[in-house]
Amino acid sequence: MRGGIAIVAGAAALFIAACGGGGSGGGGQSLTADEFRQQADAICKQYEDELSELGSPSSLDDLGNFVDKAIPIIEEGNNKLSELEPPDDLSGDWDRALELQGQSLQVARDLQKAIHGNDTARVQDLVSQLAAADAESTRLARNIGLENCGQQN
Repeated sequence: MRGGIAIVAGAAALFIAACGGGGSGGGGQSLTADEFRQQADAICKQYEDELSELGSPSSLDDLGNFVDKAIPIIEEGNNKLSELEPPDDLSGDWDRALELQGQSLQVARDLQKAIHGNDTARVQDLVSQLAAADAESTRLARNIGLENCGQQN
């Protein structure tokens, strides 16, 4: 069961690290780089704090409840972030980060189904997929100069 607990801990950490968006910018006026970074980091901090308040699951059942509560929080944070309009010099990395986070959200939904279906092999596979996407999202966030969005747990 130790392997199962490691999966649970890893998946929870990835959810807390998840901060990004699900689409391209909202079409508003572009922000300066500093304004963009400040607003993106503030949004990430808000939603990462909400995820942290969910606690750390210690079993597969706990992870299921955690994921059920985390997905709507992530969706809301992603929507807020996707409304930001980065300056042109940051838009390439930002658009890719948003794309990755959208893909990660779908993987999280698949993880939710796998947990509730007690498919531990699928859970392990999906956690690995989340880890790879999280590492790339973190790299992109750091390239952009974000601090809260670029935290990897």
